[in-house]
Amino acid sequence: MLKDYRDSAGSAKGHYFWQDLICARWIFERSPQSHFDVASRVDGFIAHLLSFREVTILDIRPLEVEIPNLTVTLGDAQGDLSHLKGKFPSVSSLHSIEHFGLGRYGDTLDSDGHEKGLRNIAGCVASGGTLYVSFPIGSAGVEFNAQRIINPLWAEKILTDFSLEEFVLIPWKDQPVYGLKPTDVDTAVWGQAGLYRFKRNN
Repeated sequence: MLKDYRDSAGSAKGHYFWQDLICARWIFERSPQSHFDVASRVDGFIAHLLSFREVTILDIRPLEVEIPNLTVTLGDAQGDLSHLKGKFPSVSSLHSIEHFGLGRYGDTLDSDGHEKGLRNIAGCVASGGTLYVSFPIGSAGVEFNAQRIINPLWAEKILTDFSLEEFVLIPWKDQPVYGLKPTDVDTAVWGQAGLYRFKRNN
């Protein structure tokens, strides 16, 4: 352990660090009575939320530990979520939708899995409620056995009964960029993520 003194005080960069921090702050400021999440990182974003809010999560994989304020439900977001329709004022899915339908995590193989998943997740949002989503953005394609890269305009086209309130561009290594619109994104640049905050129309 001879070089630790040269290291920085910690890692504070990348998609996960910034999206988790920004989105948790948004939710803290809105202070919803309940929050529902689909497949976001438990050791990052969900941990942030649990410091001030009870959270229900849906994931295709079991969580092998009990955590205070956390309710875990097993399920595939590509499947039927009608029992949760309009139930939550606050819903999120961060850096997950790009994996739906690829089978990487044991989910159903489906070329339209990401679209079905987004529609199902959005259906859980109550009237006037808020939806938070993020995913890799750029020139649309599939990276084998890993993830999709999704056009930055895709979510708005799917979520016709929502209005986009805020968009943040998060480069892989640099600082997040605020004040942009999805139409401003250079899709030729690799390694970008988009963080979106939508409000369901009444």
